Amino acid sequence: MKRLTFYGMHMHHLENENIDKFLLDIKDVCKKHNLSISHEDGQGAFEIKTYNESLMDWLMAAHDLTK
Repeated sequence: MKRLTFYGMHMHHLENENIDKFLLDIKDVCKKHNLSISHEDGQGAFEIKTYNESLMDWLMAAHDLTK
């Protein structure tokens, strides 16, 4: 999956197979436990909610800041 990646001041959409595999593993764990990871923007805290496919789509679209 192509995801937003930043190199200095430049944005690109590139694939990173390692991130894709990592996030798919997280998705499998979320399904197993019927829980999803969300984020509360006001205080910057993560939230755990009942499994929700749209929250998983949001997580799968995470930006790549590994470089």
